[in-house]
Amino acid sequence: MLSTMEKVDVIHAILEDVYTKSPWSKRQIQADLEKENTDYFFVYHEKEAVGFLAIEYLYGELEITNIAVKSAFQNKGFGATLLQQLLNKPEAVFLEVRASNHKGQAFYQKNGFQVVGERKNYYHDPIEDAVIMKREENNER
Repeated sequence: MLSTMEKVDVIHAILEDVYTKSPWSKRQIQADLEKENTDYFFVYHEKEAVGFLAIEYLYGELEITNIAVKSAFQNKGFGATLLQQLLNKPEAVFLEVRASNHKGQAFYQKNGFQVVGERKNYYHDPIEDAVIMKREENNER
């Protein structure tokens, strides 16, 4: 089991790999890990954490606040494995994705999410709209 600071380092390293420069500082990651309404899930390859999923519980719903898989491990099922962590959750699941991230949108649609709206100028560096996606409640589980 990883300590909080080990998780911070692992998450930051994954984000640096995916984005070249992490959109979150280590301090932000630590603060998020310490919140009572957040959970982090990791996916491993040969004992190395190669991806993570961050979710936040908000008023009876879940929001995916971040999902990332190291570049060398993308398109190999690791992202889908992370989303499987949510299969037994009864709540509706929301997320935002950059409007230009068509690959990400297709991935989410393949995993049961639908476009439900947009947020203008949601992202910065560069400024860009967000597409809001939702997976409906899972009442069967």
